[in-house]
Amino acid sequence: MKKTLLSIFMLTFTLFTYAQSTQTETIVSEPEETLKATAKNFATELNVNPFSGQLSLNNAVNLIKVRYFKSPELALRLGLIANSTGTNDDYNNPYGTNSNFYKNETSSTTLGLNFGLEKHFKGTRRLSPYIGADLTLSNKSTKQEITNGGTTTTRTGGWISTVYNPETGNYTTQTTERGYFKYGLNVLTGFDFYLASHFYFGYEFNFGFTKTDYQKMKETQTGTGTSNPGYQPNTSSSNFSFGSNMTNGIRLGYIF
Repeated sequence: MKKTLLSIFMLTFTLFTYAQSTQTETIVSEPEETLKATAKNFATELNVNPFSGQLSLNNAVNLIKVRYFKSPELALRLGLIANSTGTNDDYNNPYGTNSNFYKNETSSTTLGLNFGLEKHFKGTRRLSPYIGADLTLSNKSTKQEITNGGTTTTRTGGWISTVYNPETGNYTTQTTERGYFKYGLNVLTGFDFYLASHFYFGYEFNFGFTKTDYQKMKETQTGTGTSNPGYQPNTSSSNFSFGSNMTNGIRLGYIF
């Protein structure tokens, strides 16, 4: 009888100990914190070049890039660019018999749009590799207005400058800025590596084509001088490129 009671006691103690151990393991094994982007998250980033100390917006033309994650596996990407530059050089000499009034005003405006999508793969807890494609459209308009004495020359589609060559002693006229319409299509691959929750660095590699159609240059003159355009470059030029391209620097971004 004593042996039977002892056996029942030992069996009960063993089952109780196992139940407590299972409960403890269940409590300890909690799910890890999610580091990657999830559905309805937005992301933006900068480019950092540690070797040159440069910090810029995304890619060489300073696109403001935003990504929207429809799910952890699918992201939509949108880039915008809006830049405007201008100069104003004014030289006046109202004294003497050879008085001179000269003004050179230049301006340019660039507007661009980039949109596409990304397919993200499982990777690891911190690594999120992806492939995708995007389309780029941009337009640049230029204007130059030169007032020399009583004559005003207005140029659109490009800027003209005169450069002195000390070796020959001659002046040459050249185009320093051209307006254009540009479009391109790329396939791409890259990765995001999450250093902390919703904070990552990454890199991207593109392959595709870009076509640039330069605007026709037009020149008009008003005032007391005669109309005599002295520089007429090729006004129907274009440029085409096809091949690989790597994003300049490391992508550094965050999720919000």
